[in-house]
Amino acid sequence: MTDRMKARVAGSLWLVVIAGGMAGFLPRSRLIVRGDAAATAANILAFESVFRLAFAADLIAGVCYLGVTVLLYELLKPVSRTLSLLAASFGLAGVAIGAASSLHSLAPLLQLGRAADLTAFSAGQLQAQALLSLRMYEQGFSVSMVFFGVQCVTIGFLIVRSTILPRILGWLLAIGGSSYVISSFANFLSPPLGAWLSPWIAPAAIVGEGSLCLWLLAKGVNPVPPEIRVGLSR
Repeated sequence: MTDRMKARVAGSLWLVVIAGGMAGFLPRSRLIVRGDAAATAANILAFESVFRLAFAADLIAGVCYLGVTVLLYELLKPVSRTLSLLAASFGLAGVAIGAASSLHSLAPLLQLGRAADLTAFSAGQLQAQALLSLRMYEQGFSVSMVFFGVQCVTIGFLIVRSTILPRILGWLLAIGGSSYVISSFANFLSPPLGAWLSPWIAPAAIVGEGSLCLWLLAKGVNPVPPEIRVGLSR
């Protein structure tokens, strides 16, 4: 597979990641009523298929992002094998944390379904547990975004140093990655601050990822200089 083909496959997979992330986040967020476990439980049970589809979308996005991570490593290792491997490691760690956290988003269906081993709990207790599971999922997602953010910053630095992609894409991705890290730590340290920053930070992240994704899909990458490729193969 040529580098240009790898880039376009990576762009296609990244587009699925972005679409899958939105398909998982938006429907689920509309079902959650902050501070009201009973209303949240009622929404989940009324729209169980939507809730399950959101979980499936998260998994599809995670699987596709594994492909993006591997392909970006292959494309950027001529710039720095060490930094490219470091970026891939952060990406893989983020996917693993996100996959583990996604189980918390599925837990409410088991808790609210009143499985046989949960009959000792009252309806109110199960509803509270379901809401707590969703909050745990949100925290796990924020942790995964720290790793994704560092990966984006590292990839952005590699792009700036490379000749295969426009440098502006690297700067935009690095800014977007930094916004992920800042937003996550703001949520950990001060949830009100995190909520206030979110509307300002989200556009930077979307522009950073979206611009690189579309460029890879539409343009691919420039050829790696022969002298660099020869040195890499030694």
